[in-house]
Amino acid sequence: MACKKGSYFRNVTTGNTLEKTLDQVRDSYQGRHVRKLLRKKERKQKLVGVKNKIKSLFAKIWSLFYHREKGYRFQSRFVSMLFVGGCVVYILTVEFLFFALTLLKYLNYKLDQLGNTLEDLFGYLWQVSDDPDYQEFIGDLGNLTLAVEIVLIQATDVVYYSIIVSCTLSCAIILINILHMCTSFRKNLFTLYKGDDSLIPLASELSSINLCVGSIKFGGFQVAYLIWGYVILTIVLTLVCLVLGGFISVLIFGFTDWLVNKVLQIWPGLLVAIALLIIQKLLARFLFLQGDGQHLRLDNRRFYFIFTYFMFFYNIFLGIASCLLRIIKSLIFGIICLCRLDISTLPRKFEGFDPGFTAYKGYIHMEVAHTHPVVLVFIQLLYTLSRERKGLDPEPVESYSIPMKRAIRNRAAQFNWLVLYTLLHNPSVRIYRKGFIQSMRKAIKEGLKIPISDQPITDFDLVKLQEERDKEEQELAKTNKQNGATSPTIFNLAPVNFSENYKNAYSAHAYIDMKQSEKM
Repeated sequence: MACKKGSYFRNVTTGNTLEKTLDQVRDSYQGRHVRKLLRKKERKQKLVGVKNKIKSLFAKIWSLFYHREKGYRFQSRFVSMLFVGGCVVYILTVEFLFFALTLLKYLNYKLDQLGNTLEDLFGYLWQVSDDPDYQEFIGDLGNLTLAVEIVLIQATDVVYYSIIVSCTLSCAIILINILHMCTSFRKNLFTLYKGDDSLIPLASELSSINLCVGSIKFGGFQVAYLIWGYVILTIVLTLVCLVLGGFISVLIFGFTDWLVNKVLQIWPGLLVAIALLIIQKLLARFLFLQGDGQHLRLDNRRFYFIFTYFMFFYNIFLGIASCLLRIIKSLIFGIICLCRLDISTLPRKFEGFDPGFTAYKGYIHMEVAHTHPVVLVFIQLLYTLSRERKGLDPEPVESYSIPMKRAIRNRAAQFNWLVLYTLLHNPSVRIYRKGFIQSMRKAIKEGLKIPISDQPITDFDLVKLQEERDKEEQELAKTNKQNGATSPTIFNLAPVNFSENYKNAYSAHAYIDMKQSEKM
């Protein structure tokens, strides 16, 4: 698109990307992707040698952070957006660390000033009076002040290291999330290429306008969510580090009696809860399920129901603790994954209220609609072959001839075999076959149940045919009886055999067409 002077936007030809030879189509990314789909999956070979096993171990560890797909290239917009988000996170990390260092220097300077001032003050007060009780009081007050100063210095160190640890961990978590986001985006993209809506709802279930708007907002939203996710995660981790640092400092100063008392109060209930969970798992595996828990088939049903009623009361208390753990886990994973738009913070039924996830759906559906490899290769092949037939291709296409031992005699059998193979591996394609569409239209017209078969003639057509024949035979017999004649045997048709619907296909179609012409 280009903006012409004195006019609105209009189309400008900048080069036809469809003008490719067959070799270019084959060697493109889309062509390689289609060829990969048509090839059988290679079996993984067993690794031999210590060096190969070590490489495999490192590859598995790296796959926890990022899984590489050979030949795949991310869209430039997606990479640019993640690069900008990573740069912003890096700048925020440097700023926070500089702030922590500056804060530590300022607090240490103020504490040194306060300590010197108090030391001079207590020295002066010590010299004012010679009363032993007064001097003892001043000494105790000085020792208390010194202890407070030591605690403040310790607290300053805790704050400083808490900020450093929280900023570092937040930056690392955000970077790992960015890598996971790349893998998740590619996985969702390939899933939508297959027409699977288990991860992302299909575009047919959503509004095209909302998807387009979401695609426009995706880049800016993703960077903003990365910033918010980093800031919130840093604040939460700083508070957690402060609590842990204070807890460790209290233990260092010798205040351990209260901790021992709390552990003595909690450990019996905790031990009973763990024992109940372990007992339920062991009984479910070795007593209640068949095959040591390999199959979801009950064994010892009576004891299973008795044990279920017996554990009802205990599981109430386990559920109270489990609810608290559920809230804590939701908070933890919600804060960690807040920066990711590919994961909704809301349940599946309420994902539409998540603006970030809505923007992600719009972007990925826009990519699927315009970058589907199978569709692009199909269009390019049609265009290239069409130009070749018309003689418009500037470059002659090389043809490859494969020597055949013998000519294929029965192409219809080969075609039927390919159709059968395709339908076995893609059952959902059956509803788009001509026979199924004709049968569905006929069923809707006749007010019958929509068929599930894709054959040109289905059982419901033959049922309708037999009913019409029986009706005509009864009407003819009734007419002949009124005229005093016997019913002729020419209409004494044998009942239709539904197992031989392929043999009766031609006659059934001819009869249906004849009846339609009579009605007209």
